[in-house]
Amino acid sequence: MMDRYAWYIAALVSLALAVVFAPAPAPAITAEAAPMQSVAATLCAPDDLTLACPPQLDAAQLDAILSSYGSPATGTGAAWIAEARRTGINSEIAVAFFVHESTAGTAQGWAGWKGDGSSTHNVGNIICAGYAACWGRFRDYPTWQAGIADWYDLIAREYIQGRGHRTVADVVPVYAPSFENDVEGYISAVRALVVAWRAQ
Repeated sequence: MMDRYAWYIAALVSLALAVVFAPAPAPAITAEAAPMQSVAATLCAPDDLTLACPPQLDAAQLDAILSSYGSPATGTGAAWIAEARRTGINSEIAVAFFVHESTAGTAQGWAGWKGDGSSTHNVGNIICAGYAACWGRFRDYPTWQAGIADWYDLIAREYIQGRGHRTVADVVPVYAPSFENDVEGYISAVRALVVAWRAQ
């Protein structure tokens, strides 16, 4: 009987010692909320003609602009936006070049018109310069989407990467040189279009 009580008392003492000398529980760790950061791209000013400005108009708005000119390229709004995202070149500026060069493919004297009434789909009047298919001096594309993609590629490759250009004012003196264009008038026309569209 005594052995039984001795065992019981020893067990109680061991339990008490375990409680007394047990390590204190670690303090609970609470994660502080990280400050929220906006994921929206910073919008450029309406008159900012930096090529890298993020698009401010969506595909439907670009299509509405093209439609207002009666452009045969109406319906390509999504292509302009897709190429802007791919190359980092602003889509409002790209469409403004198209409008200035050919009134969005509607000008009667546009070099892109072919003898059979079809067009070259050349949104920027890009000269042939060794391109695979040409009509006269200018490149000839099978679709508007192909012409749009090549304009973006040209600006990205020849002007941004090749020359370090960052703005329309950098590009135009080379793209539309003064011996055959009014450089300042070209820049002003692009700016006026972009400002008007961004204000919609």
